Amino acid sequence: SYTGDWRKYKNSPISKNKRIFNELFIDFSKEIIITEGVFDSIVAGDNSVPLLGSTLSEKSKLFWEIVKNDTSVYIALDADAESKSLYIIDTLLKYDIEVYKIDTAGFEDVGSMSRRAFNQRKEKAEFMNSHKCMIRRAMML
Repeated sequence: SYTGDWRKYKNSPISKNKRIFNELFIDFSKEIIITEGVFDSIVAGDNSVPLLGSTLSEKSKLFWEIVKNDTSVYIALDADAESKSLYIIDTLLKYDIEVYKIDTAGFEDVGSMSRRAFNQRKEKAEFMNSHKCMIRRAMML
């Protein structure tokens, strides 16, 4: 909120599974960047999609557009959402989607990064596979 309202965000009454934020401007034939919020997506730049949260359901329109178009995905969720990131990555990998994980550690979220810092992190994004997810999960225990 920029007006001091008690709600930080106010989402649309339509289910997040039935819509893709800014869908008109997303090109699924190119790689996309998935972020948590709108301000994160602004920093991430073109072809980024905010989840408006930190989950991506197999039932969601966004998920099926990615699968249908075999879109490469960069995951850039907040560092405190590591387990949710790994779940999303695992789920996409089941559908043979190419996935990269962007390290957001050291920042509150992507929205608090400069565009330059984000792009540097994106260039160093880790290509993910099931084995890497399993190792990361074990390290969290």
